[in-house]
Amino acid sequence: MRQPEPPEVAPPPLPDLLIFSAPFHPAVGGMERFAEDLATGLTQLGYHVELATRTPAAADDASAFPYPVTRVAGWVELARALLRHPLVVFVGLTFYDVLLATLLRRRIVLTHHGPYAIYGDERRFTAGNVKRWMSRFYHNICVSEYLAGWLPGQPLVIHNGYRDDLFKPSSGARRPGSFAFVGRLVTEKGADLLLRSFARLRALRTDIHLTVIGDGPQYAMLVALAATLECAEAVTFAGAQPAGAVAAMLAQQACLVVPSIGDEPFGIVALEGLAAGCEVIVTRRGGLPEAVGGFGWVVEPAVEPLCETMLAVQAGASRRSEPGLRLFLADHQRKTVARRYAEAIAGFAWQRRKR
Repeated sequence: MRQPEPPEVAPPPLPDLLIFSAPFHPAVGGMERFAEDLATGLTQLGYHVELATRTPAAADDASAFPYPVTRVAGWVELARALLRHPLVVFVGLTFYDVLLATLLRRRIVLTHHGPYAIYGDERRFTAGNVKRWMSRFYHNICVSEYLAGWLPGQPLVIHNGYRDDLFKPSSGARRPGSFAFVGRLVTEKGADLLLRSFARLRALRTDIHLTVIGDGPQYAMLVALAATLECAEAVTFAGAQPAGAVAAMLAQQACLVVPSIGDEPFGIVALEGLAAGCEVIVTRRGGLPEAVGGFGWVVEPAVEPLCETMLAVQAGASRRSEPGLRLFLADHQRKTVARRYAEAIAGFAWQRRKR
């Protein structure tokens, strides 16, 4: 006798969540880029995503996103956005926003993109210490093993990804002896250290060039420093550039240098340099060694070791070993990272049901 067909079971509803990132487009930075990439990746995986932010839109901005973006100006607007979704993923722990979500009984996942410490601040009682203590009451995801060491317990670590649709090698020739810096021109990024190392290298090799991509409060000081070091004619200050232009510029450079003197939570720019086909030199600060995964050069943040490594790269030395590098980059593509977040969120929900 033929067995009856089992009844069709409706698939579970697609996951529904709110991503809250206080900074977002048109602001530019690592957290803004992370929020945009995570929201895009989860949307592509079938999640119903809304992104809420406190960053106002630019008057002339016509950017479109594959998910709704809600720009909140006050607590009532944020509360309404929170109540539309059972789950909230925070890009960084913003104290009062997380408290509001807790009071509204939302499920909460915190993603951490810094140690909540200000560079050079060694005080014992700070808002950052309070945030780190507060994190123990929520599910936590850190972007590096280095950063996980700042938080209590054993937070999950998921490395950041990069825009694999933009950052890729070019078929064109790279300019020999070309070095690049990409980042905000602030003290902790170490652009002045790079200039001093570059000037020393140029005393040995005159056929080199440095392109500084970025803007910030140190811009005028760095231009003056290049003149003082007598290497201004070999340095181009390109200013801030959109991601597509940065990708195109890196695809023409021989080496990207990330000379941070402050501890970086991870270092997406190092990944982007690897993906664009550059040799990459990073300092031994924070999560930067994790960002190059053994396929870049890791040095102490000082003039001599940085200059020596740049000289080795100029002479043709390389850390870009295949096929390991291809696998490393594939493991950090935007969709791969979004899938890891989806798996983590599902795992957190399962833990909640078991309690």
